Amino acid sequence: MLTEDECRVYLIPFPGDINAAVRIDNEGFPSIYINDALSPAAKKRAYLHEIRHILRNDHYNSKSIEEVER
Repeated sequence: MLTEDECRVYLIPFPGDINAAVRIDNEGFPSIYINDALSPAAKKRAYLHEIRHILRNDHYNSKSIEEVER
């Protein structure tokens, strides 16, 4: 699992059915943004889903979003 020094997590309002997203800044530091309207259980699932993307380095491969999400 990533520590607070390795990743930041923010609860924000998201439009539509977006649960969460990850943004990697110019220095390579990831931030996870989670839809604040989700239930606690759904927030945890979204967080773990985004952590997997970070740990697999999905932001640095040439796969499409559809391939990455499979």
